[in-house]
This record gives sequence, C-alpha cells and structure tokens, in this order.
Amino acid sequence: MKLSGLELEVLQYICDAENATAPAVHAKIFQKRKTSYSTIKTMFDRLENKGAIYRRDQIGRTCIYAATITPESVQATLLRDFVKKVFPKDNIPLFNTLIRDSSISPEDFKYLEQLIEQKKK
Repeated sequence: MKLSGLELEVLQYICDAENATAPAVHAKIFQKRKTSYSTIKTMFDRLENKGAIYRRDQIGRTCIYAATITPESVQATLLRDFVKKVFPKDNIPLFNTLIRDSSISPEDFKYLEQLIEQKKK
C-alpha cells in the first residue's frame, strides 16, 4: 500500500488514539504545520479508500476511526521499498552504512546477533 507522508502522519495519530476523529487529528497536526482541516479530512478519506482505516463509530456527525493495519506493517513495507530503491543490486552498502555511520548500542548489536542466529536456523 502506497501512502504519502501526510497520510502516514495521519495514520500514526489514528493508531495512537483511542478515539480518532478528523478534528482531533487536525488539531494535533496543526500544532506542527498549518494544514487545513479539509486537507486532513481528505487524508482520512484516502486512508479509508485504501483500506488502512475504517469508521468504527459515529457520534452525531463526527466519525470515529480505527486503523486496520499496524504501524509496524506500514514501516516494514516502506523500509523494503526504500531499500529496493536506494540499494537495488546489493545490500552490503546498506549494512556498512548502518553499522559504521550510525550509533548502534551494544544492546542493538546483541539483538542483531540474535536475529542473525535465528535467520541461520
């Protein structure tokens, strides 16, 4: 599922909220960037059309939404797409960049070692 940056941001707020409404999400996003309510409502409509969210309930004219997908599944898809685009032929440069250029803690290395061992089996 392809999602724009703003769709992802809206989806994250929906996943985090117990009762996600377009007005509530707009208020949170508006604090960071001056996006109009109609733009946020359009993002809700697009996410609903894509099957990422659904109308769980309605109070008066206000719809309450819930996510049908997890943020982790969206992150995994985006990361796979990114890796394919940036490292289309070889993953070695990706591994080199992650290990050499980022601050990986000893706990992170231990976790990676466990993942590698599980993958080998």
